[in-house]
Amino acid sequence: MDKWLFRTGWHSGLLLALLVSLLVAATPARAQTIQWYIEVLTDPITKAPILEARILSRRGYRFHFMKRDDNSLWAEFRMPRHVEKTISRKRLPTYWIDGNDPVNLEALKELEVGFKPTLYEITEKGVQFILWGALKRGQVPPPLRNFMLGETLHVRYWTSTGEMEQAEIPLKRANEAIAQMLNLAPLNRGPEVAQTRRSETFETVARHYLDFCEELRFVGSDTDYGTCRSRFVSCSERPDQSEQSFKDCLNKDE
Repeated sequence: MDKWLFRTGWHSGLLLALLVSLLVAATPARAQTIQWYIEVLTDPITKAPILEARILSRRGYRFHFMKRDDNSLWAEFRMPRHVEKTISRKRLPTYWIDGNDPVNLEALKELEVGFKPTLYEITEKGVQFILWGALKRGQVPPPLRNFMLGETLHVRYWTSTGEMEQAEIPLKRANEAIAQMLNLAPLNRGPEVAQTRRSETFETVARHYLDFCEELRFVGSDTDYGTCRSRFVSCSERPDQSEQSFKDCLNKDE
């Protein structure tokens, strides 16, 4: 009897150890598979299914696309839930994809007519904003093309205490998820897309970083701008540097 219990306990311990090792081994693999997906919601009135394209990044940033009842297309960016900070109600975020020009959502304020915003909504942790006024069947709105064909979404935002922060959100499978939401076929990644990515050089990286430095004139301390510029000069002067090592140098934590 004792031998049976010993064998049973030994096998149970071995199975537990194998299970733990599998979980540990699977954790990095799962982290690498973070990608866009489709969530099916239910309209509270008509009970009809609603499709939304969503992603939750490793750091807890959320981004998703949704269609409203008037057939307009909206996007939402949300800060991580575990962060105590709240998003600024005074200044809207800026976003860009890969090496494309940034889109400053502050421009939406100039299009508003009344006192109550109709083109964006600010919550405690995020911002919803309009991307396209009226979707047509079979149409891919121009603002969505970069999301569907890009690799990384960058969002620069401000907190309620005036701090400027930046999020990077992968666009893996965004093409397929957005296409499914719109009931379309995914866009083809033609040769011109690959060529565009290869042409992202130091000039593109430098332009985005210098834009970041300029923002510090208004939201940072007196020394932030000078520190930002000094880092840019220091990183630029390093010889035999690739685009990636240039990015790593600029983004390196002190």
